[in-house]
Amino acid sequence: MRKVKVAIIGAGTAGLTALGVVRKQTEDFVIINEGWYGTTCAKVGCMPSKVLIQIADDFDRLKKLSVEGIRGVENASVDTATAMQRVRKLRDAFVGNTVKFTDSLPAGKNLNGKAVFLSKNQLEVSLPDGTSEQIEAERIILATGSRPIMPTQWAQLGPQVVTSDNFFELESLPKRVAVIGLGVIGLELGQAMARLGLDVTGIEMADTIAGISDPSIKEKALQLMRHDMQVHLGVAAQLEKLDDIIRVSAGGQSYEVDLVLVAMGRRPNLDNIGLENIGVALDERGMPPMNPETMQIAGTDIYIAGDATGSKAILHEAADEGRIAITNALATLSEKPVGHYAARTPLAMAFTHPNIACFGARFSELEQSNTAVGEFDFNETGRPKVMQETEGLVRLYADKTTKKLLGGEMIAPRGEHLVHQLAWVMQLQTEVADILRLPFYHPNLEEGLRVALRSLAKQLYSPAEVELISK
Repeated sequence: MRKVKVAIIGAGTAGLTALGVVRKQTEDFVIINEGWYGTTCAKVGCMPSKVLIQIADDFDRLKKLSVEGIRGVENASVDTATAMQRVRKLRDAFVGNTVKFTDSLPAGKNLNGKAVFLSKNQLEVSLPDGTSEQIEAERIILATGSRPIMPTQWAQLGPQVVTSDNFFELESLPKRVAVIGLGVIGLELGQAMARLGLDVTGIEMADTIAGISDPSIKEKALQLMRHDMQVHLGVAAQLEKLDDIIRVSAGGQSYEVDLVLVAMGRRPNLDNIGLENIGVALDERGMPPMNPETMQIAGTDIYIAGDATGSKAILHEAADEGRIAITNALATLSEKPVGHYAARTPLAMAFTHPNIACFGARFSELEQSNTAVGEFDFNETGRPKVMQETEGLVRLYADKTTKKLLGGEMIAPRGEHLVHQLAWVMQLQTEVADILRLPFYHPNLEEGLRVALRSLAKQLYSPAEVELISK
């Protein structure tokens, strides 16, 4: 049995971040990865989806050019085969940038195989050649990632039913598509395909899309998404194979489509890895108890990070968790106490058009009696009109006592940039008055944030104070 100080299970974002830290401190480690290399983000998630979204945005923009006197684009069309080739070409380059971290490891440091716990410090790794290797590690980083949820009966319907893990391998895109699940990835890809000219039907069991909780933002988002695609909420889907098509039934209606994209979320890769052998009780989901400030699984020398935790699949959070996990693992090897780390301001977005984004607390999490709400409609200022991007709404929430931001939700043109600025000032614990004292250049989309912030200020400060702030 090989003995090492640190074993990292998984070579995704969290695992690679841990690898980068451990390599600077010791050579007594091994990283174990089952299946393909390359992070979920780079290979099947945020990066290839953004390539397709960019193509869709470029094509859709052509529809707005004639009013500006630009001629000759009226008959433009999209060759989806070429579009998907570009998606894969850029995707492969992104994956290559992540794979180089494991490819550069010395022999024996990188094992391609499935790791199973024999005990809380011992692993058995099944290798591709049919052999196995046992490893005893003083500390273990569990970063096994996640996989798409796919109902078993749907998986048996053949290649016309896909998830985000194989969607980008399609040679081209058919005319009629159903998207089951309108979280971030389902909504992004569904709208992108619709903007490329496909007939897209979206179905979601929940009563919202992309995790929106603010009723006003939800209403605006549904209105805008339905410009491009059909959206059905609060209904379950049933699939039936009929010759060369799939019949999708939901809410008393049925649709015949050529392709179904199942985007019902992702499940942590924690089953069948022997967690029952680590000596802790698992919850009803099969999850071990862990401290999110230290990433340590209770009562063990195992630290869990990234999608394996079952939390939001967000790259910078997975990287943070991988760094915290390995930092604490190495600290305890030196008989130092684990560190407790506060998470950054929550930040999430869907790269729809317009962007859907949120930061801090969601509307549904707020104590309404002590919360001020300020908003801005993008139809109210000049720059969005110049851009032909006047559809959007921002809602900001502030604590009436501390006069600081609590969070916000939006559907906004270039909202991916606006939400970052808001998350930054929130993390710096900046009062609304001090945010308003920052420069806002004219004409700019950020002026809309100032409108919403001024609305908050009127609820948080006296008229005399508001007058001073506004100058």
